[in-house]
Amino acid sequence: MWKSATVLVTSLVLYVTAAPYDVKRCSVELEKAGVSHQFNETVAHTVHSMTVQGLRLFNPRATVHNQVPTVNHNLQSPHKVLPYAPEDPTGSDFATASMNMLDEILSTLGQANDGLGPNWSAIERVVHQFHMRDVWSRVLQDFPYVQKAPPSESACACLLDTSVNGIRAAVQWVADHYSHGTPITLLNRPIPKLTDANSWAVWRQRLLHYYDAASVRDAATYIYCVTKDM
Repeated sequence: MWKSATVLVTSLVLYVTAAPYDVKRCSVELEKAGVSHQFNETVAHTVHSMTVQGLRLFNPRATVHNQVPTVNHNLQSPHKVLPYAPEDPTGSDFATASMNMLDEILSTLGQANDGLGPNWSAIERVVHQFHMRDVWSRVLQDFPYVQKAPPSESACACLLDTSVNGIRAAVQWVADHYSHGTPITLLNRPIPKLTDANSWAVWRQRLLHYYDAASVRDAATYIYCVTKDM
């Protein structure tokens, strides 16, 4: 009897994860999971620069064998979006994590392999990298709440079908726009070059756009789904 029950449960799980994306069903499942209607945008913002090291904040077992679509660090590649978050370790020459991260950013200035394209100034690159790590830290604060009341397997299947649900397309949008701008959000609004306190006020407002409760919940739920079986 137990063997039959196990086979039945396994079959149901395989059916859920293998079932084609159903917009109506996924809308219901994601709503039950507390995911917003803008999840493709909010999740893409959180993960477009995700790394294995970032995923390890949520699951120490994370490797490059993940399903997180990210902007290719080599934007000259015909494939601007990778189907996984890559390794991107920082050095250890300095005493603090922040100084080692700054060293990593500035050591790639003038190169085409930092995933941002040619339009970002040195200070803008620093802000972007620190911002993404700050976003991940904010999402990590809500992560335990998702773990305590996790989404269903069906909801996770819907979230992980990124090629259909719009998440990958949103990451692609970011990658495409890096070729001619410095998009801080996915709102397609122009932003001034970061040169003084006045321009920082605009940047600061844009950077905080995805710190609202719904955006953080979306990202935490997606990251739970993508890391739970690692």
